[in-house]
Amino acid sequence: MSVGGRVPVYELMGVREVAGGLLLVPPGPAGRAADELRLRLAARELGRGRWEAVAQGFSDVLVARRRPADGGPPVLVKCPRTGEAVRALVRERDAIAVLASELQPPGLRALLPETVDSRLGARPPVLVQEVLPGVPGDVLLARRPELAGPLAVAALGLLDELHGATGGLSRDGRLVDGWLGHRLAVLSDRVRWCRGAEGTAGLLALRAFLRRELTDHPTEVAWTHGDFAPGNLLLRSPGTSGNGPPAATGPAAATSPLTVTGPLTVTGLVDWADALADGPAVVDRATFALALGWLLDGRTWGEQVVTALRTGVLRRPETGELPLSAALLAWLWHVSGNLEKSRRFARNRVWLREVLVPVLREFAGSAPPPR
Repeated sequence: MSVGGRVPVYELMGVREVAGGLLLVPPGPAGRAADELRLRLAARELGRGRWEAVAQGFSDVLVARRRPADGGPPVLVKCPRTGEAVRALVRERDAIAVLASELQPPGLRALLPETVDSRLGARPPVLVQEVLPGVPGDVLLARRPELAGPLAVAALGLLDELHGATGGLSRDGRLVDGWLGHRLAVLSDRVRWCRGAEGTAGLLALRAFLRRELTDHPTEVAWTHGDFAPGNLLLRSPGTSGNGPPAATGPAAATSPLTVTGPLTVTGLVDWADALADGPAVVDRATFALALGWLLDGRTWGEQVVTALRTGVLRRPETGELPLSAALLAWLWHVSGNLEKSRRFARNRVWLREVLVPVLREFAGSAPPPR
């Protein structure tokens, strides 16, 4: 089977995806065969058309771009590989629908990918979304790392607009318990080390610290994306070459020419599976800062958060200083979200050793963090 009559599916499947320090290896022969079958079955459901490329997606979601035979615009077809991935896509679809109905500024609504077709209860389950224009922020930084500052200005400006349109202040302990309880339970349930003495001590200390910080001080509550990393932002500038629907990821995407002149503008915000209508808004800003640290400096989320624990703040030149509670919330959202979307994270010893364990071990073995 081929994509667009040119590129075999198995070649497009050989893309390595980085998630906060985790390197996901390309699918083996059995996985590639299963993905080819998913695309065949999806094509049968969706009607005539041709596959053009494989785009980035969740680790357990096959994401392909398809152009209908009637000459209509291309669409993104998301095929979940696991039950966890189906549930993640349901959350994403529903979050986008609710947020779009609540947003007043039409410019913000235009940044959300519209659902073209949803068959997540069918066999095979499929979610079809529109393709938004622009270049993914992580691709932009891979080619032009000096654009980190302008990218941050555009991204944080969007956050201010989104949170300003949907937010307010709160010290509600019940709201805080809702944020923390489920996510801490995911860590304990999915990772055996977290159920041991050291892991349990770290989880309890983390919960106590965050609950105190979030109830002692007013917290901005708003629609929270939950995975506000550069890779989930699409951008362009008046002089950007290379805009348009995202092409296949991989070496070609990272090395193709890109010219940028003028200020960057956000044209899309995708992957809303971790979103929350009444979440702690600071999660998004801290997620962006930690993702920049990984993309630009190669520092894992675990290393960055441990440094924040020892200094009392999270520092990035593009975002300024953020409180320790923001770094810890973003880390908790990140690790629990990944564990909930894919069981592969719980089996990846490198990810556990570099991203999850160091933070809880620091909490379990050190004095209380500075207030």
